[in-house]
Amino acid sequence: MKFFEALYASTPSVVARRRSVVLPIVVIILGIALPFVFMSVLGDAQYDDINSSMVLIGIALAVGGGVWLLGRLMGSGEPYHKDKGAFLTTRTLSFDRSRRSEVINAIGSGDTAKLFAIPTCEVSALCVMVSHTADNSFVAAQAFEYAELEYRELCGVTVMKK
Repeated sequence: MKFFEALYASTPSVVARRRSVVLPIVVIILGIALPFVFMSVLGDAQYDDINSSMVLIGIALAVGGGVWLLGRLMGSGEPYHKDKGAFLTTRTLSFDRSRRSEVINAIGSGDTAKLFAIPTCEVSALCVMVSHTADNSFVAAQAFEYAELEYRELCGVTVMKK
């Protein structure tokens, strides 16, 4: 959470924005309409099994769409780059603790190619949160180190590419 707050404060072009609710609503409507369409087309008794299956699938779609819609309506939103008109993808890169100086130097110098070239590992002793656009025209990163049962900031949020 602190990473996102610092990201929003670091540049005025990145704001929190909610994604569109159109697709979840379409899934809900599809889930409600699906059983009725199949029952009207396949109304014979011989198709009862198919109709029962379509009712089950319709209920699953409507409930899943409802949960998806609630997820879109709740919360503070996701990072959105106003100038580029795109939502940012956020991922966590995990590195070995021995790569600490390499990671901090790459972030400090704004060299995304160097940061992404450092070999990652499964142990998250050293993590880098990276938010970027799909084409990597905007990249922001911050390094954290796991120490004494918590993650501590190694550096502030650095906008590596604007």
